Parts: sequence; structure tokens; C-alpha cells
Amino acid sequence: MSFAAALFQGVCSGHGTGSGSTHHPGLGGPILPGCVKPANDQNVIPKTVGLMNATTLWPALAQLPLSPIVRNVVINGIMPIVDQDVLTPHPTQTMHVIEYTGIPKGCPPGAVPNNAWHCTIGPGGREVLAGHSRKCFATCKTVFINGRRAGRFGDPLGDFSVAFPCTSTITGSSINVFIGTTRG
Repeated sequence: MSFAAALFQGVCSGHGTGSGSTHHPGLGGPILPGCVKPANDQNVIPKTVGLMNATTLWPALAQLPLSPIVRNVVINGIMPIVDQDVLTPHPTQTMHVIEYTGIPKGCPPGAVPNNAWHCTIGPGGREVLAGHSRKCFATCKTVFINGRRAGRFGDPLGDFSVAFPCTSTITGSSINVFIGTTRG
């Protein structure tokens, strides 16, 4: 089956729910003693991006290369995304609070909400404010651009590893160039 060619244009799909919930109590452990802790308390237990999708929102983000790329192939005047291209990080800006109160569930007024990036596992232990890495993991097995598999609409921007945990997919793509079949 063919899909539209992935391009460095538009935005990714985004992922997560951003449900306004807390990280503790919940995925990050029980209510912390005293509740009024710094937003980045070391007692908060970080979890993987895959698990954090239930409580955190990573909105759709521009599909831009992390560093300049020179390629001799363009599609509709725009550079295509190919396998292993690294994109700009996906920021983790959610605050874990109970909707309307601004404080973690079960905590007294004045408690400090948790930054979602501090609650998420990253390559160095905890994710950083800049967010997690995104990289094209092309699924096409028949079309190559400069020796690398061509990216397509719907290709994942992560592989569920700590290094590339993003669960977004490519949505910025060509309106009239369709390529490839899925890897078998």
C-alpha cells in the first residue's frame, strides 16, 4: 500500500491525553509526605513516555530537522524526511495537577504541581524541559532516497526506546507523491 511522502513541513500527530491528572498519587507513587514539595521533588517516580501518554499531552509539533540537512532530492519543492532523520525535540510542557484547583489530588491548598518532564524517563534518567527526541523510523521497503528508506505519512517518530520514546507519527506529507509498501 502506498502512502504520501513525508516532508519537512506541517506538524506531527502529537500524542498523549493531557487529562489534567496528577502524577502522584498515581503513576509516580503515593502522595508525597507534606505534599508541599518543589515541583521537581526527587521522590517523584518517573515513568516511560508510553505510560505517561495517559496523563500528559505532547501537542502536534512542527516537523523540522534537528540540524541542517543537505539533500539532492526534493518533493514539491520541499526536502523529504527519510529513515533515521532526527527532528527537533518534542517539548514536555504539561503540569500534573487536578483540573481547576492547580494542585495535586489529596494535597492541601498551596501544594506545588509536578512538571511532566520531571515525571518522565529520559536518556539521562529524567526527561529535560526541552522534551524527548524524535527520529523517523521509515516503514517503506521499496523506495530509497540517497540510499535511505523514504519516510511516509504515518511513520513513527520513535521506537519506544529511552533514546527515542516519541509515540507521534508523521503527518506533514506530500499532497500528490505517494510511495512504497510496508516493511515485511
